[in-house]
Amino acid sequence: MRWQVVVNPAAGRGRTARHLPRLRAAFAAHGAPSVHVATSLADAVAAARRAATRGWGIVACGGDGTVAALAGVAAETGAHLAVVPTGAGNDFARTLGLRDPWQAIALLEGDATATRVDLGRAGAAWFTSVANTGFDAAANRWANDIRWLRGTPLYLVAMARTLWHYRPMRFRLALDDDPAFEVGAWLVAIGNSSTYAGGMRIAPAASLTDGRLDVVVVDGAATRAQLVTNLPRVFRGTHVHHPLVHTWRARCIRIEAPRRADADLWAAGERVGPLPMTLEAVPGALTLRVPRTGGTACRGGFNAP
Repeated sequence: MRWQVVVNPAAGRGRTARHLPRLRAAFAAHGAPSVHVATSLADAVAAARRAATRGWGIVACGGDGTVAALAGVAAETGAHLAVVPTGAGNDFARTLGLRDPWQAIALLEGDATATRVDLGRAGAAWFTSVANTGFDAAANRWANDIRWLRGTPLYLVAMARTLWHYRPMRFRLALDDDPAFEVGAWLVAIGNSSTYAGGMRIAPAASLTDGRLDVVVVDGAATRAQLVTNLPRVFRGTHVHHPLVHTWRARCIRIEAPRRADADLWAAGERVGPLPMTLEAVPGALTLRVPRTGGTACRGGFNAP
């Protein structure tokens, strides 16, 4: 297959731009010499669409936001997608067993296979990993403007900062054809895959192949002390056993914040838009190039200064 590489040079708080010469060389060495360095997310999407009309596969080189946007293009056009993780969190890539960009590039002509996975859709936007609203969305909003931290430490600092002033809000949820209900919550997370914020397993039971989304609600009755005390459990996914964490699974979710005009939805680290919003699972929407055996111990030094 011929591949069009689409690079977001701003990914990873600018690390991708610093590694661009080496990335170009690695892509060329593995049979993907056509590299488009995007000037914006809209430019990245346009380049991916042009490649898809030629019957090429798309390589998304960047973070979760870039990957989600180009996954949407691939889903809508039937193109194959390969992921080269160079972002701050790379949560979708983690789910695929891709933790190093150099190993991911080698898969373009190496020991890989194509597989079909689900995507989430929120309004007109596609998402690969987790959509969220509430406390974590507020933290994400602040984190996106920070350049002196990256990865999990960035999200932890953002959450600690947000915790001081954030107040739980009321949400109205409707799951599939069941009656809508209201819940006071710190956050509502909707997982197509399990992790966000650089490895937090907010929706640990989420699967890329079950045709459903996992809904996780942290009850507004939880105290700040309880949030801080139980935060380490999110990295293991055991927080869902806490009595103030509620979970559901559905194909379609309608979410509203009836008393807050400023509530918005985020997905894969990017703002989707204001509530209300309808989210749905789209089974088998995306064809991905993934490791044949899964997982990797390969380290290529991308995180070096």
